[in-house]
Amino acid sequence: MRLLEKLRAYQKAIPETPYREGLLIRLYYFWFERFTSAGRALISAAWIALLLFMVPGAYLARFFLVLLFALLLTSFIIRERKPKVKIISVSILPVREKETGVLVASIQALDDYPSVSIDAFRASPSLKKMTCVSRFFKTNEVESVELKIKTAHRGSYIFKNIAALVPDPLGLIQTPVFYNGSLEFLVYPKRLKISQFSFLTKGHPGREFALLLMPSLQRGVDFSGVRPYREGDSVRDIDHRAYARYLKPFTKEFSVEEGSSVVFVLDIRFSSFSKKIFMEKAIALAAAMATWFEERQILGRFFINNQEIDLTRGEKLDLVMAALSRIETPRFKSSEPPGIWSPEALPMGPVFAITLSPNASNLIQKQIVVSDETGGDDSLMYFDPSNEEEVFL
Repeated sequence: MRLLEKLRAYQKAIPETPYREGLLIRLYYFWFERFTSAGRALISAAWIALLLFMVPGAYLARFFLVLLFALLLTSFIIRERKPKVKIISVSILPVREKETGVLVASIQALDDYPSVSIDAFRASPSLKKMTCVSRFFKTNEVESVELKIKTAHRGSYIFKNIAALVPDPLGLIQTPVFYNGSLEFLVYPKRLKISQFSFLTKGHPGREFALLLMPSLQRGVDFSGVRPYREGDSVRDIDHRAYARYLKPFTKEFSVEEGSSVVFVLDIRFSSFSKKIFMEKAIALAAAMATWFEERQILGRFFINNQEIDLTRGEKLDLVMAALSRIETPRFKSSEPPGIWSPEALPMGPVFAITLSPNASNLIQKQIVVSDETGGDDSLMYFDPSNEEEVFL
């Protein structure tokens, strides 16, 4: 089993696309961008008819070849070189690994068109695009057209060739109208669920994490406002003045003290190719760990190697997932050599780390090493996650 994973890692290390676009690649792009599926099928049939053209008595093949040539020539003549359509905007929401994303394009037509669809050309081979359902457009009409995309791996995919496709009346040749811009498609790591996490509070190194999980510390001491009462709120936090004024229960909210949160570190630096097979597992585990911390409102700062990710410009969990999606998979070894975790700014809370090799930093209280090794103690745990969705730590 381990040998199979190593072979898959070697396969992923091979570049999927060429560094330079040669003549054959350009012809390949022209083939898919300028011809519809019906046109490609017709041209493929024309090659077979051409092979039979030299056979004596193959009059049917010769007639078929002439007919195909006439149809293609007619399609080139009657096609509209510059369709009067415009892509106003495009958007796509992040999805999880193995899920299906939906690319939505808002298209405006300045003339009547019986069929308009969209496509994202020259995308990553790991993305599988489904057939886009074309729409009928009237003059000056603005409609949304969707393209479903199945994902296989996490990552950040940039669409630079999004186009609205207008086929000719015969449906053999299509004219693309490209969108003036690019779009980032984020695919989050696969979904894991932590069902048990006793390692976090185990032993003396887990004391600080245990204190963070106490409701008294989560409550804080600085009054920040009130909100509508929700089931499960403590009775002592009910604001009686707001209740008397609005005749509805309201709950007081208190901000958490500075530093009372977990500093989460994902260290995926490695120099041995044998560690690469655990990199994606470490990223998936980090996604589950960040979700677990954020659900308990104790996620403070987040680091990937020694670089801190800014979590102040939006929802923390979304920013963590986006950062995990944008991690590039190295071919043979990480761009940054392994070393002791040493951030520029010292952490203000207990540090929890997920690593590929044991990190000797004195700043880390708890760490999980994603590896096939065994052993550990109260501060270090070796863990080889399986393909199951639930994780027990």
